[in-house]
Amino acid sequence: MSYVLVVDSSSDLPKELCHKEGITVVPMPVSIEGNTYNEGVDIFPEEFYPRFPTFKELPKTSQPNPAVLQETYEKILAQGKEVVAIHLSSGLSSTYSTAQMVRDICSQPDKVHVIDSLGASLGYGLLALKSNKILQEAQSWDEAEKKIIQVRREIRYVFTLDTLEYLVKGGRVSKTAGFIGGLLDVKPILHITSEGRIEPLAKVRSRKASLRKLLDLIKEEIRKPEEQVIGISHSACLDEAKQLADDIKKALPIKDVIISDIGCVVGSHTGPKTIALFYQR
Repeated sequence: MSYVLVVDSSSDLPKELCHKEGITVVPMPVSIEGNTYNEGVDIFPEEFYPRFPTFKELPKTSQPNPAVLQETYEKILAQGKEVVAIHLSSGLSSTYSTAQMVRDICSQPDKVHVIDSLGASLGYGLLALKSNKILQEAQSWDEAEKKIIQVRREIRYVFTLDTLEYLVKGGRVSKTAGFIGGLLDVKPILHITSEGRIEPLAKVRSRKASLRKLLDLIKEEIRKPEEQVIGISHSACLDEAKQLADDIKKALPIKDVIISDIGCVVGSHTGPKTIALFYQR
């Protein structure tokens, strides 16, 4: 039995890479001032971030339409293949629980496997890429699932924001966290925990120092860098993402770096000038 991997657009994987790897992407909706768009279909980062400062209220995001998920899963089942659906962290979205519900009403629920990524953006995308390779080589679903869960445990998500304002407004970071004091005066470093939630990790006083902290973290924590393709995603700050990639390449013998845009779904909560780094530790 062969498998087809399904992700949602919050994985921030480049479209051409998904096409090459045979990964199916389900778009997630973004509502901006009363209008709803499908990420990667009719709204894209290059138009989203220049408009961001003009929005009267923060964009709103939600899980994919259950009917779209079911149609996607059923199309794969009709080809005689099994579905492996990896979705945005349950700590950040209800997408995973919706996918579980959709699985249960599919024509062959035993051939639809739903996994909580416990992550977001390109770190979740890297999990998908590694999972796709595992699925191509696996002899059984039990074998594949164990290996995917192990990779999920190892992926590290660290990122820096220009401001915590949007995460606080969107409820992704608690206003009561002691770290938040003076939130506009610091450049925060955050991470996604093993439970798939965003928590503060450190704070520094400048943008330059925040990027240096990301470099220090990967140097301290990465495992077997020569075997790793790491990820960097950014929201409208490509030059800084490229500089971070160059600095990492100088410091570590990594196999390769994928740089991608932070999509409109994740970017609705983090805002412009976010830099995120993903690797295995």
